[in-house]
Amino acid sequence: MPFVSIIKGESRRDNIRRSLELIADDVKKGIGERQIVIKPNFVSTSIQLATSHVDQIRGILDFFRDFYKGKVIIAEAACGDTLNAFKNFSYYSLLDEYDVELMDLNRGAYKLIPIRDSRGRTINVRVSSLLLDEDNYLISAAKLKTHDTVVVTLSIKNMAMGSVLLFDKGKVHQGVRQTNLNIAELTQHVWPDLSVIDGFVGMEGNGPIFGDPIHVGIAIASGDPLAADRVACEVMGINFLKVGYLYYCTEGRLSETDINKINVIGASIKECITPFRLHSHVEEQYRWKD
Repeated sequence: MPFVSIIKGESRRDNIRRSLELIADDVKKGIGERQIVIKPNFVSTSIQLATSHVDQIRGILDFFRDFYKGKVIIAEAACGDTLNAFKNFSYYSLLDEYDVELMDLNRGAYKLIPIRDSRGRTINVRVSSLLLDEDNYLISAAKLKTHDTVVVTLSIKNMAMGSVLLFDKGKVHQGVRQTNLNIAELTQHVWPDLSVIDGFVGMEGNGPIFGDPIHVGIAIASGDPLAADRVACEVMGINFLKVGYLYYCTEGRLSETDINKINVIGASIKECITPFRLHSHVEEQYRWKD
């Protein structure tokens, strides 16, 4: 039975740290001798609401500071200039506070990974070698957000789509059905070891960039990304099984998505439920089974 922690509070940074403290034993066992890599969400390089807040990253680093003695890599392949995103969202301040390195994955090494186009033909996309390396411990620093193609974007999609280099990201979008299948295919190669979802202020409506703020005041953390995203959907009032890529991810994985078999610790789901207004075209997004 997977553990998913939820913390509800008045500080984004403290919520994140405390959510990790509740699952500290599992996290420490999972890291071993691996290199920690934190992958934020920079779907925009200028709109803060659409991206991972620097205080979310601080909360993660606060937790690891006491026992992880190596340098932590913070890496992203932004939808735009990653270095500008680091500047615009105050990530460079982290260099003075922690032992971290900021890395632009769009300028780094990559491997070609096959996906399919809308006609089912194989095409290749460039995926970051750093995120493909099994010697790295991957942390998906996601947030609660609606989406314009696949209903919702949480920890699994953040890692999968964020692993694809900038000029290949568009290749993943191949109509509603194939886009969901492509995201699920990417997860066979890039999968978070730890999900940390910031729900202090999420995005509802026409996300993932141009939606509206919605205050929930929570953080969600788990070593089981599917369980974390399942709980996040429950909080947002979203039917998990209507999200195509999450449905496909359940096939063949030893992961629990029955909400009654997930061990939620900290705050209860019931006290955190905050229904999100979905994208104006959400009914089209539900047609991935067609």
